[in-house]
Amino acid sequence: MVSFISISQGIGLSLLVFSFILGSSAIPVSSKTHVVKRTTTKTTSALPSLITSRCSPPTSTGSASDLESESYNIKKNTEWYTAHGGNLTSISKRDDTEVGGMTLDLPSDAPSIEASDSTANASEDEVVTASAAQVEVLTMYAGVASTGYCKSVVPGNSWNCTQCLKWVPDGKVVTSFTSTLSDTHGFILRSDEQETLYVVFRGTSSFRSAITDLVFVFTDYTPVDGAKVHAGFYSSYNQIVDDYFPILQDQLTAYPSYQVIVTGHSLGGAQALLAGMDLYQRESRLSSKNLSIYTVGGPRVGNPTFAYYVESTGIPFYRSVNKRDIVPHVPTQAMGFLHPGVESWIKSGTSNVQICTAEIETKYCSNSIVPFTSISDHLSYFGIDEGDCS
Repeated sequence: MVSFISISQGIGLSLLVFSFILGSSAIPVSSKTHVVKRTTTKTTSALPSLITSRCSPPTSTGSASDLESESYNIKKNTEWYTAHGGNLTSISKRDDTEVGGMTLDLPSDAPSIEASDSTANASEDEVVTASAAQVEVLTMYAGVASTGYCKSVVPGNSWNCTQCLKWVPDGKVVTSFTSTLSDTHGFILRSDEQETLYVVFRGTSSFRSAITDLVFVFTDYTPVDGAKVHAGFYSSYNQIVDDYFPILQDQLTAYPSYQVIVTGHSLGGAQALLAGMDLYQRESRLSSKNLSIYTVGGPRVGNPTFAYYVESTGIPFYRSVNKRDIVPHVPTQAMGFLHPGVESWIKSGTSNVQICTAEIETKYCSNSIVPFTSISDHLSYFGIDEGDCS
């Protein structure tokens, strides 16, 4: 099990499900700053081969109860809601007021977080309060993720915006990449002071429309037998992987002692998780010692086999959830999706953070408040405006 304590040691995409097979084209490796813009589908791939020993299916895929923590809390909270005079009619079907049974806008008479929170029943090894140092690290990576929305960075390749310099003062944009087919954007950033290479994925700036337009469809996750992932997330990731992967390899060769941090907010968090696994599966120089994933308000990506595979890799994966943010609760568990990773739940303010230490989601932390979620809590993490740039 990966200890969350280790984090203190390191300081939109369109959801298109393509009906054709995606390929890729090679991008030349160079030490110069790149802008890679893809406007056509890829036909060849120059990615390194998968490392077979790193793609073994997990020995355990959990139990049926893993997918029941949301239904448990939905029952508990809706019973409280109706007992206190609430009307469930407006959230009984998918429309512009809810997604997958989760409220898009919080009803004014919804149970409070305190009334819903079940962490009081959790043991000390299941839920702990984040230390100030842990909150500081989580805040920093949320700040780095927020820079993905800066047009001066993507596609501008410039690192001079206010929030850019706040989080990584000496940052250098090595490359930025984009696919107009899937509206996927990201960049590689190097910090020599931090001895870190960042791979950052932009989310979507149209949060409400992107979430309500989600199509919840599985596809096979080809590296791991039995694993399935969201088809739209996977196809859009495959559109840009060849555009950043060889350049990151070049950076690893030039800076072999640097750690790699993969991060993203919102739907960019889904890309970040897929990228982190891809890097682990294809690049032997990366391991749990120098590769970590931090997502900010990211959605669920895959089925239980995928979730337990991520856990089995030992790659540190930390996902932050702000209060009632709806995005981490879609696609729903009832649809067969399950979160891996250690959850850090911003319960209130910016410093009251609860850590669910299990590496597979449980009924505690943010799952305790479903189905009473809100899109407004998706827009700010640790006091940082996500989706905006200054």
